[in-house]
Amino acid sequence: MEERSIRVELAGRAYPLTIQGSEEENVRRAVEEINESITRLKANYPLTDKQDLLAMAALEVTVRALNSTVSRQGSEADAALSDIEKVLADLRF
Repeated sequence: MEERSIRVELAGRAYPLTIQGSEEENVRRAVEEINESITRLKANYPLTDKQDLLAMAALEVTVRALNSTVSRQGSEADAALSDIEKVLADLRF
């Protein structure tokens, strides 16, 4: 895999990263989500400390990602159960 050096900005601070080329799109999307979350939190809550904003943004983004994963796993389980029900229905005389 090809390693790539990029620079991202989180909460107004620059961070150099070395990542796999295939990860760049996801890294940049994650940075965008975190920065959007920080902007939203700043507008809606009396948080001014950057560390607090980053912590709350990290929590918000992570919970969204976990909820998405659980939802997707639930959909896959529902599809598998549906397939099993079809097989069982075909076995009935």
